[in-house]
Amino acid sequence: MTNQKLSDLVGKPSEILESVIYLGYEIQTLRHANTGLVLYKFPSKSHNWENCWTIDLETAKTGVSKYMQHMKKFKENLKKIL
Repeated sequence: MTNQKLSDLVGKPSEILESVIYLGYEIQTLRHANTGLVLYKFPSKSHNWENCWTIDLETAKTGVSKYMQHMKKFKENLKKIL
Protein backbone atom coordinates (compact mmCIF):
# COMPACT_ATOMS: atom_id res chain seq x y z
CA MET A 1 0.00 0.00 0.00
CA THR A 2 1.43 3.37 -0.94
CA ASN A 3 1.96 6.16 1.55
CA GLN A 4 -0.74 8.27 -0.15
CA LYS A 5 -3.38 5.57 0.26
CA LEU A 6 -2.32 4.91 3.83
CA SER A 7 -2.55 8.60 4.76
CA ASP A 8 -6.08 8.74 3.31
CA LEU A 9 -7.15 5.91 5.62
CA VAL A 10 -5.69 7.41 8.78
CA GLY A 11 -8.06 9.96 10.30
CA LYS A 12 -7.16 13.32 11.68
CA PRO A 13 -8.10 14.37 15.21
CA SER A 14 -11.47 16.06 15.64
CA GLU A 15 -11.60 19.66 16.84
CA ILE A 16 -13.28 20.23 20.20
CA LEU A 17 -15.45 23.34 20.04
CA GLU A 18 -16.95 25.49 22.77
CA SER A 19 -19.74 23.74 24.67
CA VAL A 20 -23.35 24.94 24.60
CA ILE A 21 -25.07 25.43 27.97
CA TYR A 22 -28.80 24.66 27.83
CA LEU A 23 -30.99 24.51 30.97
CA GLY A 24 -27.83 24.21 33.06
CA TYR A 25 -26.63 21.16 31.10
CA GLU A 26 -23.40 21.26 29.10
CA ILE A 27 -23.84 20.01 25.54
CA GLN A 28 -20.38 19.10 24.29
CA THR A 29 -19.58 20.13 20.73
CA LEU A 30 -16.94 19.00 18.26
CA ARG A 31 -16.13 19.26 14.56
CA HIS A 32 -15.56 15.83 13.01
CA ALA A 33 -12.20 15.84 11.26
CA ASN A 34 -13.06 13.62 8.29
CA THR A 35 -16.57 14.90 7.50
CA GLY A 36 -16.37 18.47 8.84
CA LEU A 37 -19.77 18.08 10.53
CA VAL A 38 -20.47 19.73 13.88
CA LEU A 39 -21.65 17.11 16.39
CA TYR A 40 -23.51 17.65 19.68
CA LYS A 41 -23.44 15.22 22.62
CA PHE A 42 -26.71 14.80 24.55
CA PRO A 43 -28.54 12.26 26.76
CA SER A 44 -30.92 10.12 24.71
CA LYS A 45 -34.16 8.70 26.12
CA SER A 46 -34.22 5.96 23.48
CA HIS A 47 -30.78 4.78 24.67
CA ASN A 48 -31.64 4.76 28.39
CA TRP A 49 -30.19 8.25 28.94
CA GLU A 50 -26.74 7.34 27.61
CA ASN A 51 -24.91 10.10 25.76
CA CYS A 52 -25.35 10.10 21.98
CA TRP A 53 -24.11 12.37 19.18
CA THR A 54 -26.25 14.28 16.69
CA ILE A 55 -25.65 16.87 13.98
CA ASP A 56 -28.78 18.81 14.96
CA LEU A 57 -28.60 21.25 17.91
CA GLU A 58 -32.40 21.27 18.31
CA THR A 59 -32.41 17.48 18.74
CA ALA A 60 -29.76 17.83 21.42
CA LYS A 61 -31.76 20.54 23.20
CA THR A 62 -34.92 18.39 23.09
CA GLY A 63 -32.99 15.46 24.55
CA VAL A 64 -31.65 17.65 27.35
CA SER A 65 -35.16 18.95 28.12
CA LYS A 66 -36.54 15.41 28.37
CA TYR A 67 -33.58 14.36 30.52
CA MET A 68 -34.11 17.28 32.91
CA GLN A 69 -37.82 16.37 33.23
CA HIS A 70 -36.87 12.75 33.90
CA MET A 71 -34.39 13.76 36.61
CA LYS A 72 -36.93 16.08 38.23
CA LYS A 73 -39.48 13.24 38.47
CA PHE A 74 -36.79 10.87 39.70
CA LYS A 75 -35.78 13.26 42.50
CA GLU A 76 -39.43 13.78 43.51
CA ASN A 77 -40.02 10.03 43.70
CA LEU A 78 -36.81 9.61 45.68
CA LYS A 79 -37.96 12.22 48.22
CA LYS A 80 -41.26 10.34 48.67
CA ILE A 81 -39.42 7.11 49.41
CA LEU A 82 -37.02 8.68 51.88
